[in-house]
Amino acid sequence: MRNTTVQQPIRRFDPSNMQVAFCTKTDNELKLAHWLFSMMGKPALVKMGGVATNWALKLGLPVKGLIRKTIYRHFCGGETVQEAQAVVARLAAARVHTVLDYAAEAQEDEAGFDAVRDEILRNIALADKLKSFSYLSIKLTGIGHKDIFEKLQACQPLTHEEHQAYIRTEQRLDAVCKAIAAADLTLYIDAEESWMQDPMDALAENMMFRYNTDRAVIFNTLQMYRTDRIEYLNGCLARCAEAGVKAGIKIVRGAYLEKEQERALKYNYPCPVFTVKEDTDNSFNQAIDITLNHLDRAELCAATHNEYSTTYLTKRIRKDDIEDQQKRIHFSQLYGMSDNLTFNLADAGFNASKYVPYGDVKTAVPYLIRRAEENTSIAGQMGRELNMLQEELRRRKL
Repeated sequence: MRNTTVQQPIRRFDPSNMQVAFCTKTDNELKLAHWLFSMMGKPALVKMGGVATNWALKLGLPVKGLIRKTIYRHFCGGETVQEAQAVVARLAAARVHTVLDYAAEAQEDEAGFDAVRDEILRNIALADKLKSFSYLSIKLTGIGHKDIFEKLQACQPLTHEEHQAYIRTEQRLDAVCKAIAAADLTLYIDAEESWMQDPMDALAENMMFRYNTDRAVIFNTLQMYRTDRIEYLNGCLARCAEAGVKAGIKIVRGAYLEKEQERALKYNYPCPVFTVKEDTDNSFNQAIDITLNHLDRAELCAATHNEYSTTYLTKRIRKDDIEDQQKRIHFSQLYGMSDNLTFNLADAGFNASKYVPYGDVKTAVPYLIRRAEENTSIAGQMGRELNMLQEELRRRKL
């Protein structure tokens, strides 16, 4: 399942086919998913559970096994990349790609940054050897100081030590991108909070200029709930066109809504994100149209759990009869969520993938808590997941 995937004929996308949606799930996995989403539909319980879990792990209480068998099992591929290969194989059997995501939250020192870089480099070597997955992701606060990104955003001067540290961050990213390109893989650079994103955008574009000469090896992520992202998208496409490279554009709705609003209020500056969901939806769909209109110099990844936007993009692909659509347009959802989108997209002949995080349970807990809290805040998400699971349970007479 490399980037040289042979074009498959496409059919009408039907997100209501539950048999296809849950084709990889056993009866027990289906029941576990139903129980988890029932619990996650209660925001107070999720918040309390997150706090309790963090404290339990810090105090050394024996909760790791329980976490591993429940929420971790549903949303993560395993504690090691070797464990995750079983998930990769199951997805591949359903023609679903894997975006391997090392679930290491923001690091704090140079040793931690080097360790994340080395882990990703090992994964690239593994992908090159096994040919089982083609996509990886990276979070820039995993390989560089968050405080330095914030200072650069605020146009504050760096000390000599900070400047040297930032150079090392760029070198780490370049080492990863160079290896990705050499192995004919694809890298998604994650987006983070608005108050540190500008220097991250600059780094991502620099990597595009270096490595996206023939295809989009490197993708930057745009959070379309931000009020300035359409302007940024147009500028990025223009800069890549001027440089003669392909723009790798991954669009998401956004992951830090409450945090962005609270910080803007606290420091008394204009809120950088839309406060009305419809505005975010319009921004996301507009980004689809803009990027599709510039496919001569861009490739698109629509990473969304929104059924309307997903269906809209499939219709545009079919209507426009886009050549090599599987190579130029990707769809992606998180592992453990929106299986009705991912598996039915793959079944219909589109390039669909799951973001599959892996890592030690203790290390992955912040990621899992954020996933749970995000899910409870997405309007109607828990209800949709539960309804689909219940439908499949009934179909299987469980």
